Amino acid sequence: MSETNPHSEESAWYIVYTKPRAEKKLSELLRKYNIENYLPIRKERKKWTDRFKWIQVPILPSYIFVKIVFWRDKNKVLQLPGSLHFVFHKGQPAILEQNDLDVLEQGLKEYAESLKMNPELLFQKGKVVKIIDGSFRGKTMEIVKVKNKTLVVCRIPGVETIFSYEINMDHIAWEELIQ
Repeated sequence: MSETNPHSEESAWYIVYTKPRAEKKLSELLRKYNIENYLPIRKERKKWTDRFKWIQVPILPSYIFVKIVFWRDKNKVLQLPGSLHFVFHKGQPAILEQNDLDVLEQGLKEYAESLKMNPELLFQKGKVVKIIDGSFRGKTMEIVKVKNKTLVVCRIPGVETIFSYEINMDHIAWEELIQ
């Protein structure tokens, strides 16, 4: 992610966090309003009760990329149904480099069947993260252990005790908080 100035008048790729299963509809709305966006998807074979069916699935559930001038266009994006908020990294709107999107897009075209995502690698022991859903929403906690669920802790300065909780990884923001 880049440290580009979000106040500049130059467009850049930003990350929007969406409501669950709203990515495709939001992408269509963005196109309708002439806002360039990219929703990385791949075909997956799903089993229904009586048959198999190929469906288009976003590879990053609840995330879509938009190319905008942030301070000028952010409200247009946030007012659309399905859009929740922009992803921030170290206190700034997270920006994706064109090269990273090109690599992702080319990889999906050429190697979609071998694509593996490892979000747990983002959540390493010692990282301080912001919880984005559930009863701890909006709270910051430290990651202690990662497995199917992530073990996070709450430390109280001056008290020789930590409180730990197992939280679903989907409920932890991608942004690492500055300590």
